[in-house]
Amino acid sequence: MLLFEDTTSITSEATSEAASETAGFDWAAFWKSIGDFFVRDDGTGTGTGYLIRVAFAIVIIILSYFVIKLLMAIIKKAMGLRKRGPEIDVSAKWFIANVIKAVMWIGVAFLVVGILNINITGFAGVASAITVALGLALQDVIGCWASGIIILNQKHIRTGDYIHIKNGLGECEGTVVKITFLMTYLKTPNGQEVTVPNNNVQKAIVTNFTKLGKRRVNYDVGVAYNTDIELAKKVLLSVVKGDKRVLKDEECVVYVYELGAYSVGLRLRLWTKVEDYWSLYNELSEKVLLAFNKNNIYIPSSTDRAVSQR
Repeated sequence: MLLFEDTTSITSEATSEAASETAGFDWAAFWKSIGDFFVRDDGTGTGTGYLIRVAFAIVIIILSYFVIKLLMAIIKKAMGLRKRGPEIDVSAKWFIANVIKAVMWIGVAFLVVGILNINITGFAGVASAITVALGLALQDVIGCWASGIIILNQKHIRTGDYIHIKNGLGECEGTVVKITFLMTYLKTPNGQEVTVPNNNVQKAIVTNFTKLGKRRVNYDVGVAYNTDIELAKKVLLSVVKGDKRVLKDEECVVYVYELGAYSVGLRLRLWTKVEDYWSLYNELSEKVLLAFNKNNIYIPSSTDRAVSQR
């Protein structure tokens, strides 16, 4: 019981002392010392106060914003980034422009530190530890960034290319919209946007359908076994004859590629420009159907298969 009373007495005395110290704190002197910090001489012997240095640094940051904005406009105009329309190397140009902008802002940061006369040697150890921690935490991000540099440097994928990407995570295809620091953006034929990390693109098997400027069309159709094959081949060739989208200097042929269970597989093979591929391919089914009906060439259906299996 005595021990409890003594402890209570000591605690009460400590609380009262702390309260008295707080009550006696000179807040006016505290705020005055803060004010004096900014107006006193910075120790360089120039008579310049810290407040003046801070104001000067703010002015430098504001001026740097407008100067960098002007320089970036000049750089973008020189690189053709202001123009509308497809540019095969536009992603690489944007990448370079963003790097230049980042470097300029880093230079402004060092300039401001110099104006404020801040000694950063004490932060070296802390900065190193933070760098190591960030490197471990952001290794995937750094990998994407490095892969983006490799992709743009190799130039096997460019903005506007139609590509197919296949790796262990899956596969997708579409037109390259842009390549940023971390991601490659694709637009699929049905209007969807697909975002692929650059490190996955770098590790994937990439098929570029645009690189050579032309693309082969393989159109397959089945006909009945009692069909005049030579007539069917001539009809298929007549469907694309005279079409300006078909390249004349490339081979255009029709051949039997399969003897199926219920039909003879014919393949129409031709070449066209990349930009004409989908429009030409999508029109072939209707044209082939109309031409076959006109020449009494029969295309077996699922109904015929069901009847033959009975």
